[in-house]
Amino acid sequence: MNPTVRKLLRQNNAREKALSPESQAGMTDVVVYLRGQDLSRLAQEEIRRDILEMVLAGEARGQTMQQVIGLDYRTFCDEIVAAVPRRPRGVRMLSAADDMLPAVTLLLAIWTAQKILSALLTGQPVLWLTLTVGEGISLACIVAVAVGLVTWVCRTALRRPPVGAEEGPGGLWKVFLLALVVFAALFLPRVILPQPLVTLWMPAAVVVTLLPLLVSALLDRRTDL
Repeated sequence: MNPTVRKLLRQNNAREKALSPESQAGMTDVVVYLRGQDLSRLAQEEIRRDILEMVLAGEARGQTMQQVIGLDYRTFCDEIVAAVPRRPRGVRMLSAADDMLPAVTLLLAIWTAQKILSALLTGQPVLWLTLTVGEGISLACIVAVAVGLVTWVCRTALRRPPVGAEEGPGGLWKVFLLALVVFAALFLPRVILPQPLVTLWMPAAVVVTLLPLLVSALLDRRTDL
């Protein structure tokens, strides 16, 4: 993370502790929503700082967060975000890749550890690890699902259901069907596509596992500001 962004992040975290519990909860939703917008990390923290100062000043006058910025937090944030110039397309693509790379490293680390443990338990050679077609598809699906879930959480952080509204049986069936599709996408390829895709020397597998994290560290300097 860029030093400027890191410093502002620490300052905002410290300032947020001075808010009332209700305002802290509201700011958490606001920050989650901002994380899902087309903004650099610096722009996110600058907007967060400005909102924090407004809310802190309001609480000093005896006002709540809702009285300061209104009941519709989402519209308030959207108006601020709309005033920020959009980043170039290339930067947005690099930022999207940067967000995925740590997850890729984590999944590759889990896969490598699983393969090594399986080889030790079955007496197979530990120095050569084989990635099957099904495992490759499953890993890609896991990354896609994780990115989609995080995006959905961020985009819906400030949505409020109508008062008294309840989830009907139709909504529950949609959730069940979605979970079934995700489960099938994650695990069926491992069973039906066991063909080897690539075999890696174990030290090379470790390097490949760490490579996305190193690339992410380099991209941070391009996408934070």
